[in-house]
Amino acid sequence: MWNKNNKIYLLAIFFCLLMAFSVNATENVASIAIATNDSGSEAIVSEKAGRAAYFLFFDDHGNFLAAEKNPFTGIPGGAGPKVAGFLADKGVTLVLAGDFGTKMERALSSYKIKYISQTGVAHEVIQAATKEK
Repeated sequence: MWNKNNKIYLLAIFFCLLMAFSVNATENVASIAIATNDSGSEAIVSEKAGRAAYFLFFDDHGNFLAAEKNPFTGIPGGAGPKVAGFLADKGVTLVLAGDFGTKMERALSSYKIKYISQTGVAHEVIQAATKEK
């Protein structure tokens, strides 16, 4: 029933599936996040990282990946550390925003995420950030 050719075909299919899943897993990993007031590339960088309405996610080359609402923008306290965990889960290694609270700075550092205070329009900020990398 299971001859040598069937085993080779099964192994080849398994290998192809494994490669396909590995490529997809690394393709959409965000490296850079920008805290913004809106979800578009013309959005203004948010003054407060922890209370930003949205985060725009980019890869290392500045290619846009996604925009997501900040799930912690409306909580009464402790948004910064929770946002830091949210960003770490997304694979972020650099965050850009107008300002970071002390608790958020500590949380970002604990996740080994760099942060830079930056103002302006999102598409200009990401261009500048990727040139410096």
